Amino acid sequence: MPKKIDREARRAQIVRTYLKIAARDGLESTTSRAVANELGVSTGSLWHYFAGFDDVVFRAFQLIFDRTNDRIAKGVAEHTGLCALWEMLEEILPVGPETEREAFVVVNFWGRATSKPDMAQFQTEVTAQWRRQILAHLQEAVDAGELTPAAPAAGLADVVMVLITGFQVECALQTTLASAQRQWETIHHCLSAWLTETGTGAIAQASTSSPSWADR
Repeated sequence: MPKKIDREARRAQIVRTYLKIAARDGLESTTSRAVANELGVSTGSLWHYFAGFDDVVFRAFQLIFDRTNDRIAKGVAEHTGLCALWEMLEEILPVGPETEREAFVVVNFWGRATSKPDMAQFQTEVTAQWRRQILAHLQEAVDAGELTPAAPAAGLADVVMVLITGFQVECALQTTLASAQRQWETIHHCLSAWLTETGTGAIAQASTSSPSWADR
């Protein structure tokens, strides 16, 4: 009897292979033919599992989102307020080798999402979830006296989300704005008008344990 193929396992293998090639050879080399060659199959066989290459990129983006959320959950677990925010941003901003590689895939996804409503909707959901988390940490920071009571938490959450998007694009374009130092300084600057002495100390503590900050 023919061997039964686990479709979901095969789909996951194809997506992981796409990300592997993107990390190793660069996004421009990550084609359907490259993925098929890496797996030792024909290019046409990929389309037994996906509707097209856009679908592969979509699944890769979803996998990156899931991986990022897992890292955030671990990093934030024992923190609140600004320390939690810094831990969260460490896993999203392209400030280290892993998040830099992810930024290239994410920006490629955004380019395709402009003409794909289902992709655009997923990005909307990602943005909404992360904004809620960021806003919660900013509100914790206000409650803990790390930010002044006048701090516009909702507006600051919007600014941080815009910065996340912008820095991923700058990373993909490989500009000087994408340096880890510039990213952290910009995040700090957008909060600085409302930082208290307690908040400054919290950021200093978070920065001490941040690998990307340590490399500044």
